[in-house]
Amino acid sequence: MNVKKIIAAMSAAALAGSMMAMTASATKLSDLVYPSETETDKNDGWYSVGAMGYYMSQQWKWNQGEWCGITDDGKIEISYSINEVLTDTTMEGKGTLGDMGVMVCNLPEEGYPYDVTISDAKFVTNDGEEIVLDSVNAITLAEADKESGFRIHIRPTDEVDEETGEVTLAARPEVAGWDQEGAFKGGTLSMTIDFGAPAAAEPESQAESQPESKADESKTESKDESKTESKEESKTESKAASSTAAKSATTASTTAASSAAADTTSDNTNQNTGAAAGTIFALMALGAAGAVAAKKRK
Repeated sequence: MNVKKIIAAMSAAALAGSMMAMTASATKLSDLVYPSETETDKNDGWYSVGAMGYYMSQQWKWNQGEWCGITDDGKIEISYSINEVLTDTTMEGKGTLGDMGVMVCNLPEEGYPYDVTISDAKFVTNDGEEIVLDSVNAITLAEADKESGFRIHIRPTDEVDEETGEVTLAARPEVAGWDQEGAFKGGTLSMTIDFGAPAAAEPESQAESQPESKADESKTESKDESKTESKEESKTESKAASSTAAKSATTASTTAASSAAADTTSDNTNQNTGAAAGTIFALMALGAAGAVAAKKRK
């Protein structure tokens, strides 16, 4: 019984893990909309995406910058300047930060969360101090904001639900203390928001490029065949040349051997003839000497 409970618990844990993995998956923007020369709705959906910088003091008055559109390769490069006059009010709350950041608009509602990369996020104060916003650069998911769109919030304090005590928006550590009066004097917020480049080619352009690729393949095949044939011909010629050279070498060596044998035979013959002649002359001399000796005895 305990084994069954353990197995059931493990199955439930595995199912929960798979559900979490499913909910954590992100959508690529170009899977829904993309630059297109043939599909108007996809093209308009892509280029309607854009962003604005915004700023609110602790008095929560909304101020926003100019519209920054998305490029063909899926990037929004935004720079928003907050003038010191905007923050230097004469009433309570002078020079304070409530919330500032970037609001991305017109992302297709059915695609949240989107895969996104934030880079070069920083704030340069009017005094020349540069604050790199590492917590913003670490964002990888564009999730739907409760107010609409996808927003990057830069707050000096947490936003807390008064009824539940839950933190609904976390503070950014890079701007801690800017809620104090006189702490915020304006500056320039900038970053690059990258939703990823769309596919390089549409189906029509791919279809048009196929015949060219086939032609290139045929050219490649013909080149390969010609190379193979030339290699085989060169191999055959080299083999024939080698065979001819070998035959010539063999003939030459045979002729040389025959000549050498003939020279050796003639030398041996001459030597044998000379020896025989010497022997005959010796015998004739002995015979003559014997005849002389016989005459003296008589």
